[in-house]
Amino acid sequence: MPDTRKDVLQTQFSERRTDGTSKGKGYFGELVRPDGSVSTEISIGVPIGGKETLIPSMVPTLNKAELEELLSLPEGKIPSLVIRQKAQTFAEERMKNGLPFFASPDEEGQSIVPEK
Repeated sequence: MPDTRKDVLQTQFSERRTDGTSKGKGYFGELVRPDGSVSTEISIGVPIGGKETLIPSMVPTLNKAELEELLSLPEGKIPSLVIRQKAQTFAEERMKNGLPFFASPDEEGQSIVPEK
C-alpha cells in the first residue's frame, strides 16, 4: 500500500525551515551531498499528537546507509518509511523528555556519522 501522507521535505541547506523557523546545523553538522551542496536537518512533516509536525530526519539513530540515502535524495523526494519512523520515534522520545525536536546549539554537530 503506498504512503499517501503529504510529508513536508526540505533537503537543501537554508536559514529557514518550511515553517519559517530558523534552522541550525543539525545533530551531524553540515554534511556534503553528492552534488556538493550541504544538508543539516532535512526536515519532514509527521503526525505527532494528532497534528502534522516538522521534525529533522537526520537524527543520531540512523545508520550509515540511511544517512547516505537522505543525502542522495533529490529535492522534493520523501525519505524511506524506515527513516521516517526512526525520525518520528526520536522526536517523540525528545518530546517526552521535554527537549526540542531539532538539535539545540550545544548538540549541533555533536553526533558522529556512523561507520556502518
